[in-house]
Amino acid sequence: MINKTLNNVKALLFDLDGTLLDSFPVHYEVYKTMFARFGIQINKEKFLNTYSPDWYKTYEAMELPKENWELANLYWLEEAEKHSPGLFPGVHETLSKLSRRFALGLVTSGSKNRVINDLDRTGIKHFFKTIITGDDIRTPKPSPEGLNLALGKIEKKATESIYIGDTSVDYEMAKAGGVYFIGVNSAFNSLSNNHPDYNIHSITDLPGLMGIK
Repeated sequence: MINKTLNNVKALLFDLDGTLLDSFPVHYEVYKTMFARFGIQINKEKFLNTYSPDWYKTYEAMELPKENWELANLYWLEEAEKHSPGLFPGVHETLSKLSRRFALGLVTSGSKNRVINDLDRTGIKHFFKTIITGDDIRTPKPSPEGLNLALGKIEKKATESIYIGDTSVDYEMAKAGGVYFIGVNSAFNSLSNNHPDYNIHSITDLPGLMGIK
């Protein structure tokens, strides 16, 4: 599918956590600590089975009472500030190559302050012509609201774009927005290895897939 549309592609939009940022270990520890403050114990298997970029779905799956959700958000951010996840190997070089030919954007569910801090800290913020976070939208993934907002800001059509992410929710958002999708390997491990609509690659495979040496 990608090969057939490659000549039309002008924009590449990325997820952040699990796609560019190696944040699974951090997210697990942050959620584990946060839920423990409410007397809820989790392990990695349970975390993987309940994780969603829409963290309210995770709260619901973990049976956290709704009246505690806003407090849980504060606890989560408080704990996340103690950690500094790094980029996956090759991400900086990959973005550098891709940015020479394509408009790059970021569409993530993360909070704006946390996302901007991570992008500044890892030195990749300048690659993105637009950055859409969870604070910029009303409806989180798999709603295509963030995707549509990013496309509007970079003035590109959905049919000219590819979204790169690591979860089934990322794929569902791309599909809802009419954007092509490429999956990448991730410890969040929610993509199907034999899905008919996408393939899963290493992030460093992207320049080759897009015809860049």
